Amino acid sequence: MWVKHSQHGRGVPAKRGRVGPSRTQPPHPMIVGTGDAAHARFETMLTEILIRNFALIDELRLEFGRGLTVLTGETGAGKSIIIGALNAVLGERVGPEAIRTGETAAQVEAVFDIGGTPEACAVLQEAGLAAEGEECLILSREIASGRSQYRVNRRAATLSLVQSLGQHLVDIHGQHEHQALIHEEHHLQFLDSFGGAEHLKLRETYAELHEAFTHTRSELASLMADERSLAQRLDLLRFQVEEIDAAELYDGEEEELLSERTRLAHAEKLQGGLAAAQDALDGDEGLAATDALQQARHELSSLAAIDGGLGPILADVEAALFTTQEAARALAAYADHVEHNPARLEIVEGRLDFITRLKRKYGESIAAVLAHRESAASELANINSAEQRRSDLEAELERLREKAGEAAEMLSASRGNLAEKLSRTIEAEVAQLGMPAAHFAVDLQREADEQGLVCAGGLRCRADRRGVDLCRFMLSANAGEELRPLRAVASGGELSRLMLAFKSICSRGTEIPTIVFDEVDSGVGGLTAHAVAEKLKALSTTAQVLCITHLPQIARVADYQIRVTKHVKAGRTTVRAEALEGDARVRDVARMLGATEGDEKALEHAREMLSTAG
Repeated sequence: MWVKHSQHGRGVPAKRGRVGPSRTQPPHPMIVGTGDAAHARFETMLTEILIRNFALIDELRLEFGRGLTVLTGETGAGKSIIIGALNAVLGERVGPEAIRTGETAAQVEAVFDIGGTPEACAVLQEAGLAAEGEECLILSREIASGRSQYRVNRRAATLSLVQSLGQHLVDIHGQHEHQALIHEEHHLQFLDSFGGAEHLKLRETYAELHEAFTHTRSELASLMADERSLAQRLDLLRFQVEEIDAAELYDGEEEELLSERTRLAHAEKLQGGLAAAQDALDGDEGLAATDALQQARHELSSLAAIDGGLGPILADVEAALFTTQEAARALAAYADHVEHNPARLEIVEGRLDFITRLKRKYGESIAAVLAHRESAASELANINSAEQRRSDLEAELERLREKAGEAAEMLSASRGNLAEKLSRTIEAEVAQLGMPAAHFAVDLQREADEQGLVCAGGLRCRADRRGVDLCRFMLSANAGEELRPLRAVASGGELSRLMLAFKSICSRGTEIPTIVFDEVDSGVGGLTAHAVAEKLKALSTTAQVLCITHLPQIARVADYQIRVTKHVKAGRTTVRAEALEGDARVRDVARMLGATEGDEKALEHAREMLSTAG
């Protein structure tokens, strides 16, 4: 176990160098070890944490081992700051107030061996951060004013990814977490966490059905709430489709009308010009173009007989004559369709105005107006089918109401069995923790709700995503007392012991490989302190346990002990940590026993406690 300090950012070995066990060094003879067989079960653990400029810590590096590690020291020495730093690197909300005074940023880095946690490995794999054959996970966080930066294995990461990893690695039980037992909304989660894979499968199946039920009910409610606005929308869409259909528009009509309007507006000018052009080409008076070309062709025909070189010129004149004759005929035909017709011009103008109004309402062109008509018709068809949709949703809702109700009943039955088992197990656990007369019970109730799920006997019950059960823990801490709600009768010390019992039970399923207790010994002493110590020791055979404690009874059974102290240098307060062995550990246990400096009797007592621990 390493403990390093620095006031200048440079790691310095602790006074005694490497202390505690390493992978090649057995535990100190005075420290109770758990043996290689027990240690072999710890395939996942927190191995190291580095803290810089966090609260009162300038720089601190701790390396942890398997089993039970205790952090000791006077009240206010800074033990909880270390736990706070671990919380921070696992994604707990921490603001810039956590940065050490005078510094611009704080950093925390935690290293885990995750070889025995496939869930954490899977999260890394999905995030693309897993290295083949690599079982080391490094979580880092930098806290600066207004921002935090997270890294996973030295690569930038999101808060959600860090939290997803953390929930598979560490369970931190803070000083006030036992208060969660007071709040009955948490009790159902405590009960479910006691269940195995089969129970969790029932809960997942129910949750999926309840989500579908909730979604269907919400969709139906939305559809019914919108019926008035849908009716108004229906009228509008019908009007739009009918108006556009009545207009009998076709693509290209506007361009045709614009061209016709131009011709009608300039009919007189067109007629005069066409007549003059036609006369020039093929008129009766004067020399028309066709007459001149015919004369030229006649002359050239006789000359070409004399000089063959005029043949191409003759061909050009004949082509020009043909083109001129065709143009004259086209002018005549065009002139036949040009008329001065004010009535038709008025009709065309009116049609164009009508099209302009439609475009102003439905689109920038006739094509856009027709596209709007198709869209409105499609929406109209959907709204017309809403009645059928409502009928389908109502049928689906009733089906899911019954189906989810059946799943809720199966989940409730499983919870009933769990409740009996949990009650017996908790009573056995707390009996070992100085509460031999305690009785614990799980009270499961339901509430009626006409809009709820269909349960046994056709009754409808209020339901949420957790089921139809209302869960409440009941306790009788002393003989002769009736069972009452936990929040009404449990003291702080009793709540601490109950929480330790829950943690011990849950750890047997190896859900979380590292468990941290921040003063779980609050409110206990005497024989109960010995019981709590033994419980923590037993818990450390299946999980790595870190514990802040003020009790010598707990410190004596620890595999490793770290003393945390405050020091003032050059007017600055700094937190220090020292891994204890031998006489140093004896002196600290004696201090916890209340000994004064040089109290040989207390030192002998502490030495005896440590030597007989086990």
